Order: sequence, then structure tokens, then C-alpha cells
Amino acid sequence: MKINKKYKNVLFSCIAAIFISVPIALIMVIINYGVEPGFFRAFLRSALVGTAISIPLANIFIPLTEKIVNKLIEE
Repeated sequence: MKINKKYKNVLFSCIAAIFISVPIALIMVIINYGVEPGFFRAFLRSALVGTAISIPLANIFIPLTEKIVNKLIEE
């Protein structure tokens, strides 16, 4: 299944947000909670909340960051 090219930036932002927020959630739960009974539930909750927050932020800030970087780079 191929997705229309016009959704490339949105898809990129969503996948980047997931790839960043899930490992961060895992590490933070291990640091704060430890690997004990209830770990998976705490990790899942943290990952879902983190992803729900990071997807909209990524869709806002990744294009903004790209514009800033393009202005800073010499051509």
C-alpha cells in the first residue's frame, strides 16, 4: 500500500515522533519505576501519552525547524 506523496511531511513527523517518544518513555519508566510488576502497564501508558503529545508537536516543529535550518545554511 502506497500513501499519496502530499502526506509525506505529516507521515514523516508522525513516525519520527513515535520513534523518539517510545524509547524515551521506556527509559524514563525504567529510571523512575524500575522493572517490577506493573512495569509494562506503566510503560504502555507513558508511551501512549508521550506519543499523543509528541505527534502534534512534531507536526508543528519539524517543518518550522526545516525552515530555520534552510535559512541558516549557505547555498
